[in-house]
Amino acid sequence: LPHASITFLTRPDLADGFKMLDGVNVLVGENWERGKPIDIEKTLQELHLASNMFDVILEKPDPTKWLKWQVGSLVPKLTWQKKWDQLIDRFGLDPQETYIGCHVQTETGVHYGYEKNWDLASWRNLFKRISDEKRGKILLFGMEKQPAFLMHDVVDLRGETTVFEMLAIIKNCCRYLVVPDSGVLSIVYYVNAEFPIRVVSLWADAKQGVLRQNVPSPNSQFEHIPLHGKNDNVANISVNTVHQSLFG
Repeated sequence: LPHASITFLTRPDLADGFKMLDGVNVLVGENWERGKPIDIEKTLQELHLASNMFDVILEKPDPTKWLKWQVGSLVPKLTWQKKWDQLIDRFGLDPQETYIGCHVQTETGVHYGYEKNWDLASWRNLFKRISDEKRGKILLFGMEKQPAFLMHDVVDLRGETTVFEMLAIIKNCCRYLVVPDSGVLSIVYYVNAEFPIRVVSLWADAKQGVLRQNVPSPNSQFEHIPLHGKNDNVANISVNTVHQSLFG
């Protein structure tokens, strides 16, 4: 529908992602939380709006079912605004340093019915090996500072960046990125901008996320190495396999 006016009403933690879509409006339900009931009428009233201002309201979207037709063919594209590149300035990162970005926890709880996160011992062993070999410095991304990683060459940025600041750091400073199947992986994968990066992703279920969509990144310099844990167990991915995938 080329002339449709589309508005997304979403949670605060998802709003920035929707803002990267062209030609849509974004409203935020400030009190909305993952897994908790929502009241659209009440939220619209809080935003000084009413449901009769919209021709159609899709209250319970089911993208897995509704968008099945475009799996393997449609490349999602998230527009990058050049002004966001300047968001790295306040972090004082060294342009001559090699940075390896890591998202160590999806922070999604038990909503998926299986463990998406790599075990902490493996992360720590990987970080120690990177530090011992002087491969570069590790930047931690996420929302919570726990569990702690008090280790050499680890810079903990968890809870200190907005979505756009995190993306600006990854785009402009990180040559490597290690992530589980998460929102961080999805949003980085579909950024419609050119920058070199090697991404190693860790999977328990290889039929989800960007692997399910099965299309290349719009970034032609995006090198993706997905690793699937044996028996659908992400803990079965070895530190050596991740290290080899990162550095060859």
